[in-house]
Amino acid sequence: MRDSYLNLDEDMRFLNCQDGGKTPGRSLLEPRRISVAPIFSPLIDQTLWHLSKMSAIVSNIISALPKLPILPFSRPEEPESNKERLVPVSVNYFPHRQCNYHCDFCFHTTKNMKILPLDDAKHALRLLAHAGMKKLNISGGEPFLQPVFIGEIFKFCKEELNLESCSIVNNGSKVTEKWLNEYGQYLDVMAISCDSFDPDTNIKQGRTENGKPGHIDQVFRVVDWCRERGIKVKINTVVTIHNWDEDMVDSIRQLNPFRWKVFQCLLLDSENTGAETGSLRDARHLVIREEQFQEFLDHHKELECLVPESNTAMKDSYLLLDEDMCFLNCQDGNKRSGRSILDVGVEEALKDAGFDEEQFFDRMGVFDWTRDTKEQPDSPDW
Repeated sequence: MRDSYLNLDEDMRFLNCQDGGKTPGRSLLEPRRISVAPIFSPLIDQTLWHLSKMSAIVSNIISALPKLPILPFSRPEEPESNKERLVPVSVNYFPHRQCNYHCDFCFHTTKNMKILPLDDAKHALRLLAHAGMKKLNISGGEPFLQPVFIGEIFKFCKEELNLESCSIVNNGSKVTEKWLNEYGQYLDVMAISCDSFDPDTNIKQGRTENGKPGHIDQVFRVVDWCRERGIKVKINTVVTIHNWDEDMVDSIRQLNPFRWKVFQCLLLDSENTGAETGSLRDARHLVIREEQFQEFLDHHKELECLVPESNTAMKDSYLLLDEDMCFLNCQDGNKRSGRSILDVGVEEALKDAGFDEEQFFDRMGVFDWTRDTKEQPDSPDW
């Protein structure tokens, strides 16, 4: 211990204890700036000796190596910056185009009778889930014209893919309690299309089967059935020249949906703009002005469930999958099918979608879309 410490006193002098006492040396602060090197000279000498030996060893190793050409250093090229990968959080799937109603404003008309084999549809949905899909909405056509197909799809999405939400948009006419008893447990949201609470208005714009009334009563029945089973209810309304001035406040309050989506009538070439564009429908006479749409919204603004959606907000803010699992691009005012997920995978197929992700979030595309998990009362036997 005695000589193994470097001790500095209050005057910055090293203390020497070799003779059994403490002999102060010269201060580091003296004008002569005494170097501390002499104190460490034995250590420095030893270190330099080791370094010289190491240098000799390194020189011998280098001389023994083969002579290699010295290549000029080049910085690796920067990879091209890729856009952030698009995640298909919410997908709208049209499994078929067939419908039992004849709404003049429909923009997904019965151009064919295709429907994929169930296993192919499941395969594509599994790929979407792996890519980040959390919600699947099925629309049409009238999806309940294929009740087993859509029921098995929902069951698969919940039991195997563990999706957060399964929802369906339909006209309500083909919903049965039998289907709800079997598949309702896999459904989070039932969205029912109801454009008017005036039977004549519904008949006038084709929201009917074979011109018969009864649509409104069925809407109320389906809403009651869903509530009994803990399924969230949503109402979809398309505002046209026939209903823009209708007062729906009382009827919507009775239905009490958690969301009331109100759409402005939208035109898409090849779907609802007349025969000259290859369309099966012609909705041009149903289109309203922005001022009329706003007046409808203002009249119903007291309803907290109201979620308005103008043509601008709607057109490119949905990921739409057709009956062949191709994304539909509406950017040019029509619907163009891209490449199928079954052929090129999700990432490539998404490049064809024309999807405006920012608009999707702006229109509140993500919401509380999972059914209440509280235990529901037993379903009636009938």
